[in-house]
Amino acid sequence: MIKLYFTEIENSKLHSDHFVKNLLAEFLCVDSDSLVICKNGYGKPYLRDYPDIHYNVSHTKGAIVCALADEPVGVDIERIKRFNKHLVEHFFTKDEQKYIYAGKTKQEERFAEIWTKKEAYVKWIGKGMELPFHTFSVLQKEELSILQQGIYYIAVCTNKCNNNIQVIEVGEE
Repeated sequence: MIKLYFTEIENSKLHSDHFVKNLLAEFLCVDSDSLVICKNGYGKPYLRDYPDIHYNVSHTKGAIVCALADEPVGVDIERIKRFNKHLVEHFFTKDEQKYIYAGKTKQEERFAEIWTKKEAYVKWIGKGMELPFHTFSVLQKEELSILQQGIYYIAVCTNKCNNNIQVIEVGEE
């Protein structure tokens, strides 16, 4: 099972590290000051003293999400909003571009879906933005799940498509 902790909070970038460290401490029943968070060469975080605990975090304007799992996991969150067509042409494959522009409505939602899936995927494999987005498609990747939480899209990537995702809403700290 994957646990997704979600909160809507002002200054999400500022509060992200504190939010994650408190969640991890509570989950592990330890003091947050005892946790040592390290990052691999591409910036993927991990707990030095808990190699079997996998987590990933993402934030966007107004919200933070943290995924906890017993296997490698990647997560991304994006607010549904107008998008720049240049981003689609530069970062997405031709098939993904066709998918986004398939109809006049819901293009913002389809953009947010593809973008979050791409970010969750590169975070899952631990490469971050080192893997150019235009070099791979997420349309048929079985490892990806997508959820909508209000005005946000959340993508989760694990070893296989995982419908066993528990979303836990956390109140503002």
